[in-house]
Amino acid sequence: MRTHPLLLALALAVAPPARGAEAAMQSPELEQLLSKADAAYQVRDEPGKLDEVRAALEHAAKLAPGDYAVLWRQARLYFWLSDDPKLPNEQKSELGKRAWELGDRASAVNPKGVEGWFFAAGGIGNYSLGIGIVKALTQGVEGKFKERLGAAEKLDPGFMHGAIENAWGRFYFKLPWPKHDAAQSERHLRKALKLNPHNVRARVYLAELYEDENHPKEARQLLEQAVAERPGSYDAPEERRSQELARAAISRMK
Repeated sequence: MRTHPLLLALALAVAPPARGAEAAMQSPELEQLLSKADAAYQVRDEPGKLDEVRAALEHAAKLAPGDYAVLWRQARLYFWLSDDPKLPNEQKSELGKRAWELGDRASAVNPKGVEGWFFAAGGIGNYSLGIGIVKALTQGVEGKFKERLGAAEKLDPGFMHGAIENAWGRFYFKLPWPKHDAAQSERHLRKALKLNPHNVRARVYLAELYEDENHPKEARQLLEQAVAERPGSYDAPEERRSQELARAAISRMK
């Protein structure tokens, strides 16, 4: 997928500051802050850990404004926050928009980095869910999402243990008729499971697809498999969050 010329122009325009940011990246203080943020993010569903991530990244942003390593981590944080299934729609859209903006800033600094493109796409997705898919489509969001996720896929198809395929699968499922495409959704989610056989979220999304297609037995089997997974195979907080979705789906099926 071709990168939009405006994004390329922006990337070129900020190239000199990016080189300066890379130099700042070598400072022990910045490295320590990013390491602290990463360590807390790995256990982000524990009490207080998200606050640690945010504080470390805010400090890092003051130390090295415009640094790619800081920007994509901030985008990752806001994507995670926006993805909380308990959030009201208004907050989901606001946090998703923030992830989108930060991801775009990161990609402008480093168009060859997969993280910026992916978390911008994820932010767009949650922004759209928050405001409503039909409304998002009227804003031209579909093309923006596809452009960014396509760029991420081109750079690293297996990024985050099948997360790109999860996103494509969910995208085609959530689109309203006539854009909704169950076959495409299933293809991408099956590919996600091939990339990562322990992928909990892929099973949950595939189960929802099967239930929608009137295959309740297959849907329940996938949800039970999702719940049975032992978190820690690839990203324990993400696995646990997806298992919560699976349990809620099983409860609704009773």
